[in-house]
Amino acid sequence: MIYPNTKKAFWSAIITIVLILSVIILKSLTNSELIGFNFYSVVSGILILLIFFLTLAGFVFALRTKNEPKTKAKTIALVLNAVLMALLIVSVINIGIELFNYYKSR
Repeated sequence: MIYPNTKKAFWSAIITIVLILSVIILKSLTNSELIGFNFYSVVSGILILLIFFLTLAGFVFALRTKNEPKTKAKTIALVLNAVLMALLIVSVINIGIELFNYYKSR
């Protein structure tokens, strides 16, 4: 039996990974000029927002699984959501550093 928070955390991580792969595929299609840059900009922006919110929600659900029994799904959900959250934090810090350097050089 999969408990509710474990199920939500697990599927949130899986959907987030699928969305990340979708952004990568869209970027490669844009580079090969099969789709337009405007389409890529709009769709990837929406997908990145979904990734951001699903990562946060999945991490919260993964933290809520502490009182549920230990299962493989719980372990996978915890690890995937922790990795995705770390990637999100590193990305936000990187964007902040780039913005700081941009405004510093002006």
